[in-house]
Amino acid sequence: MNRMRTAVAMIEDVEPLEVELWFDRIAMIARGQLGPTENALRHAFHLLQLTPCEFRTREYGTIEEADYEALLEAGDLETAARRLVSAPILTVSTEASANGVDARIKCSRLEKTFLGTGHTPAAAILQAWANCLAELKEQFGVNHFSDVLRG
Repeated sequence: MNRMRTAVAMIEDVEPLEVELWFDRIAMIARGQLGPTENALRHAFHLLQLTPCEFRTREYGTIEEADYEALLEAGDLETAARRLVSAPILTVSTEASANGVDARIKCSRLEKTFLGTGHTPAAAILQAWANCLAELKEQFGVNHFSDVLRG
């Protein structure tokens, strides 16, 4: 529990990105512009650390950077991807498809499902995560985005 408080405190101390830059980076992930899945997962994790203050919510589980890096170094990319969507209101599922793997992130609060496709479960989950944030911004706008995250 002490490690959890440390991770939360560290995130709160990090200087956040500007809102539009944050969403631009998420859009780059959704478009697959950050190279291999491992690099994109690392970038996504750092984006969570740099989340604009008005979008930060305690509902999201935290993980220390060293623990996340250990997942990546061990090649456990699927677990790393699932850690990006560790909010209690979100559930993740994957299944094989003709295009590789399809991922679904379901948001119980909004009764909405966000989709992603990739060559691996990790890539599909990552794309679904980025699509989720981009779609929420599109639907609710920047001004109401934090209201959606907090309920």
